[in-house]
Amino acid sequence: MISKTKVIGTVGQNGSGKDEVLKYLNTKYNVPFIATGDVVRELTAQEGLKLTRENLGIISARYFHEFGKGYFVKLVAAKIRESNWKIAGISGVRSPEDVTNLKGIFSEDFILIRVFISDPRVRFDRMVKRGQGRDPLSYEQFLRQDDNEENQFSLKEVESQADYTLSNDGTQDDLHREIDKLISQNKILD
Repeated sequence: MISKTKVIGTVGQNGSGKDEVLKYLNTKYNVPFIATGDVVRELTAQEGLKLTRENLGIISARYFHEFGKGYFVKLVAAKIRESNWKIAGISGVRSPEDVTNLKGIFSEDFILIRVFISDPRVRFDRMVKRGQGRDPLSYEQFLRQDDNEENQFSLKEVESQADYTLSNDGTQDDLHREIDKLISQNKILD
């Protein structure tokens, strides 16, 4: 018999703090996590391409076309199952197919948390500060990427399916307090 694993997924727009939520859960509560984006970056690098948002999008689109949307979460879910973790996180739940697949694999043990920042300019500024090569260089490019992601993944539909919502409008400490509150009030790690 396969042991049950509780899985916490995060969804949100680029720069909203999805990974920060899971990094904090890892640091404070010892919850391991895998990002679907890591799988896409790994495949992109294997093909000898630079890790730009454009190349990542090309690889994603090709794999989605070949294997269907939700393909990357299936790979991540398999890694989680193989690990025998009691609880794990998945960053980068993006499409309705992702949610369907994760609920199909983990059923009621899958929890989805929406992370948001109200002001897109704040998200952009934080992305500039983090300085990752795949992030946009201009605010206009940032807004185009948001539109492209919505068109490709139906992110708003996925966000509407979240079990819980966390605001990341404040400081990092504010977000951490909100995570602690969410965990304790809803017994998510029990």
